[in-house]
Amino acid sequence: MRTRLLLLFIVPTLATIVLAGVASGNPSELTDMDQTKAAGWDCTPEVPIAGQYLHCAPPGKPSVADIATGQGSTVPSVELRVFNVVDESFAGVESLIRSDLYRNQACPQDAANIPGGGWGLLDLPGADYRACHRFERTST
Repeated sequence: MRTRLLLLFIVPTLATIVLAGVASGNPSELTDMDQTKAAGWDCTPEVPIAGQYLHCAPPGKPSVADIATGQGSTVPSVELRVFNVVDESFAGVESLIRSDLYRNQACPQDAANIPGGGWGLLDLPGADYRACHRFERTST
């Protein structure tokens, strides 16, 4: 009886989790730009930023265009998927955190490009953000 009761609650919960993962796409598995867009990520503007990179915001978060123009909400933070514009290959992840929430966190993954691995300042119309790139950039 207890096993049956547990199955009655566990199976629907597990099914919900699996379906939610399929619907939004597992970010760690989204290494193709078309696949990322199909999973609902917003890649606007589809123009190179910081050299040769396209940036995609997750479902439910403002796009890079919204954040850059101040037209979107000023979310506390967002994890962007970044792709090389030349072949749309996955370059890595860029974390954005609103400057008022930034507390001198390290960004060691970016150390090859920014001295000391610091977060770069993005002075934007709606709110300033700090950016940490977790991939090797070919330009700053």
